[in-house]
Amino acid sequence: MKNDYIETDLSKIKHLASVRENENIRFRTYLKGKDLIKVDRIVHQLHKEITGLIDCTLCGNCCRDLKPKLHKEDLARLAQLENTTPENYTDNYCEEDISGIFLHTMPCRYLEGKKCSIYESRPEECRHFPYTDKEKFIFRLWGMLGFYAICPIVFNLMERLKDRLRFY
Repeated sequence: MKNDYIETDLSKIKHLASVRENENIRFRTYLKGKDLIKVDRIVHQLHKEITGLIDCTLCGNCCRDLKPKLHKEDLARLAQLENTTPENYTDNYCEEDISGIFLHTMPCRYLEGKKCSIYESRPEECRHFPYTDKEKFIFRLWGMLGFYAICPIVFNLMERLKDRLRFY
């Protein structure tokens, strides 16, 4: 991959994710044998490079394909926006399973075009997505492989990481 090229075409990313599925599983295995600190250092550097080139508010693909987990603070904030109680908000707009409470609609009810209509009040999970700036990248690889097909940041980061680590 050319170092200054960024792929943002969502249909191309989805197609390449399908074509490279086996390669990405092999890359996951390859990364498991690498030094955690070194990989994190490279990933964080790539995160800074790539997020500086991609404006998430012009994409919104995560809002079409993912259901964010909601924390207590998120429920209170979203309920206030809807002029209701957290309990009523949960009953009307959420689903719950053993892992937590999630917004139940896809695309997200707050997505308008490609932008979040409540961007400043968005849930914590949305604020941190796609988590490429977090520590211990190697331990989150299944999630990254899932995000690879939907997030231009993850797609480009993974492709550049393959180059940096000379995975061929």
